[in-house]
Amino acid sequence: MANTFKNSKFINCSNSSASTVYTTAGATTTVILGVILSNKNAASRTVTVTWTDSSDSDNSTTMLNEVSIPGDSSLEVLAGQKYILETGDVLKCLASAASSVDITVGLMEIT
Repeated sequence: MANTFKNSKFINCSNSSASTVYTTAGATTTVILGVILSNKNAASRTVTVTWTDSSDSDNSTTMLNEVSIPGDSSLEVLAGQKYILETGDVLKCLASAASSVDITVGLMEIT
């Protein structure tokens, strides 16, 4: 088994439908190590982050619900906690305004 540390980013989370940030590849298990949400706008914005479990009838679970990020700042969440994504699982983000929030996910892929 190989362990590969990576970052996955998504620029400008959508405000109309959830944007896919990361999808776990085939024959891979992913460990989420941390998430940074960056508000590039002067006004406060909210972000929702969801996880879809592909092995559970594609049920989606909210990990962060409308978390407020002050203007021109970043928020680190899930640091120190570990979340496991299996093959086909998907991480998504949804922002309260278009072109205002970026998301970066630190992760380790086990193949």
